[in-house]
Parts: sequence; C-alpha cells; structure tokens
Amino acid sequence: MKKIITLLFAAFFLVSADVEVSDINYKSNDKFLNEEFVLNGVGIREKWFLDIYTIGLYVKDKSKVGSVLLDSDANKYVRIVIVSGLITVERFNNGLNDGFEKSTQGNTEPIKDEIAMIRKGFGTDFNVDDEFIVYFDKSGETRIYKSGKETVAVPANKTFQKALLGMWIGENPILNRLKEELLGTD
Repeated sequence: MKKIITLLFAAFFLVSADVEVSDINYKSNDKFLNEEFVLNGVGIREKWFLDIYTIGLYVKDKSKVGSVLLDSDANKYVRIVIVSGLITVERFNNGLNDGFEKSTQGNTEPIKDEIAMIRKGFGTDFNVDDEFIVYFDKSGETRIYKSGKETVAVPANKTFQKALLGMWIGENPILNRLKEELLGTD
C-alpha cells in the first residue's frame, strides 16, 4: 500500500510539474486575468538550428488535438519569450508572414487589417527575455501584452484568432515539431 501511495504521489508531480525550456520556466498551472489555466505544451521556435523564442500554450482543458483547441470557445493564451539576440522586427514579421500564409493556405486578404494590428502589438524592437502574452478571448478579441502591459486589442474576429493560433497548432503549422510540442504529442 505504501508503494502505491508513493507512486501516485510521484505521478502527480510528474503530471503537474513546471517545464523549463531554454532556461525559461513555464508553470504547469497559471493565473492570467484572474482566470486559472493549465499548460497544454511548450516548445521552441527554431530557425537554422538557433532557438528564437520559447512558447507555451495555456488552455482551460488540455487537448492533444489542434482543431479541438482552435474550435474551443474557452479563453486561452500563448506565452512567448525571446531567447535570441538575433531576432529583429523584420525577421519576426517575416516569421509571422510565413505563419499566416501557411495557416490560411495563402488566403490572408480577409484578415490583413488584423495582421497589421498584431504586428504593431509585438512592437518595434526585440530583446532577449522580452515576454509576450497573446490572449485569445472567447469573444473573438485578441490582445497582446508585452512585459505585462497591453499593447494592442484586435477586435473580435474568430477567423483571425484561428489563423494566428493555427500557425502553431493548425493543420499547416509553421513547424510540425513545434505543433507536436504544444499539443504534447512529441
């Protein structure tokens, strides 16, 4: 009986443990805007074998299926932390362009205004340890917070939300490995 209790106790801590990626800690449970969230998965955006940023996906209910999370009406967010000094606004925006192109299968025209707004929300400079929260409100509104301060609120548009989150966990993600990490299927 004592072994069973010890195993259950150990399993609980393994399941609910915080995750560290590139020296960035992601809490297994987090509170944001007075709501409780659970870490669905965490990964690293890489390019040319360099770590660019870490990203964690926080949701209300975990899922290993991207479409379930994309179609969910629950609030959710991603936490992005810049880990490379080589990232510039131009490079970051090029990554966003690539992500939106893949996520929408080249059909970015209907959400071009929202894409322009989200770019402004990320700002004009990037430094190592800059932290962004991209919050997907169940109303369809998308907000970006940089270092805890709201920088942009994109009016409600679920198509845009799906395209933005879809670049990481959709059918055509920017990186399959990153999608697997965020969905916990790697």
